[in-house]
Amino acid sequence: MNNIFYLLIFNFLSIIVIIFLLYPNTKKEINSFSAYYNSQGAFAGFIQKKQNLYRACEFSTNGSILSCSKWFDDNLLQQGQNEGLDQKNI
Repeated sequence: MNNIFYLLIFNFLSIIVIIFLLYPNTKKEINSFSAYYNSQGAFAGFIQKKQNLYRACEFSTNGSILSCSKWFDDNLLQQGQNEGLDQKNI
């Protein structure tokens, strides 16, 4: 009977440890890229996140960068009312 109790406790603690190890911590994600492309292959680009700031860049078909937006603060983004930040102001 004691062995079953200890086995259940061990399994419970193991599951708790595994959950904490596998649980994604999004606060650690300081710098990241999200790529995109259109279905015709005419352009592609990426969204860059850098310390709670975002910007978008687009590529041409030959791979050269066409343009990048200004940096936007994630906490200040509002639909249709955004003014970017220059990197020197970051």
